[in-house]
Amino acid sequence: MSLDTKDKRKTRRRPMRYSAWIALEPGKFHGCVLSDISDKGARIDVEDETVIPDRFPLFLSRNGGARRVCTVAWRKPKQIGVAFTARFSAADRAKLVENIEARVASPPTAPTATGAEEGKKA
Repeated sequence: MSLDTKDKRKTRRRPMRYSAWIALEPGKFHGCVLSDISDKGARIDVEDETVIPDRFPLFLSRNGGARRVCTVAWRKPKQIGVAFTARFSAADRAKLVENIEARVASPPTAPTATGAEEGKKA
């Protein structure tokens, strides 16, 4: 596999538009959009990169069934790059690919200015 000489990634990056949620603290979530992903990390679009902790769980489904623990590798305005602390299991990879393929026809919209909050009791 040939990689761009400027790109230091060891695994291939796959572009996408996929809604996800960053757990800021128990019961408080920040909506985000995965821009691209590889086996080892991802680029994530966020409304405010300054509120994102250096290490956090990333929920790839609303029910929390698919998730990864991430460590921030870099920050730019409205974007962060993360490294996954553990590899996807084969079942998690298959579930993510299945969800991505189902959304190709109608990509999700970007999170609102305040982000998405879920799990809060009214």
